[in-house]
Amino acid sequence: MSLSINIPTIETDRLVLRGFEERDLDALAELWADEDVTRFLGGKKSRSDTWRAMASILGHWFLRGFGFFCVEERSSGQSIGYCGPWRPEGWPENEIGYGFSKAAQGKGYATEAAKTSLQFAYQTLGWSSAISLIDPQNAASQNVARKLGATLDQSGVDVTDFTADIWRHLPKEEFLERYA
Repeated sequence: MSLSINIPTIETDRLVLRGFEERDLDALAELWADEDVTRFLGGKKSRSDTWRAMASILGHWFLRGFGFFCVEERSSGQSIGYCGPWRPEGWPENEIGYGFSKAAQGKGYATEAAKTSLQFAYQTLGWSSAISLIDPQNAASQNVARKLGATLDQSGVDVTDFTADIWRHLPKEEFLERYA
């Protein structure tokens, strides 16, 4: 028996947001093997744990109808991270989450992908609000959230096995008006 998951492909000027494929394992394993990159993403993962995490991402799409996209750099075709709507068991609300390889950081990719993911969540999934769970020490992710109009809503919220701050994104109508 073969199951299929309908994961859309969304293109921006510089990125392709799409479903994960087996060919993305090497890039994702490299991302999750980097201690600096994973400092705020739950820590390093082995290659086999990365495989399971990738399967979990695809399972989230199957169970919830949405999930993280693989983010690919259009010019190179290289997988550079993940971003998208996310709400696993135990999350306080619908989230836009993201993680990018060290080489992809500082180029505005996270902001571009998160903006596109919010548009998808609001326009396609029908969300009316969204948050991002951000470690209080993660200044880079806080900057991404600020660039998209998000503000700090709550500090020190316990979420499953970690504590994070809740950054609240603009409500649907205001976000879409600003970023149409």
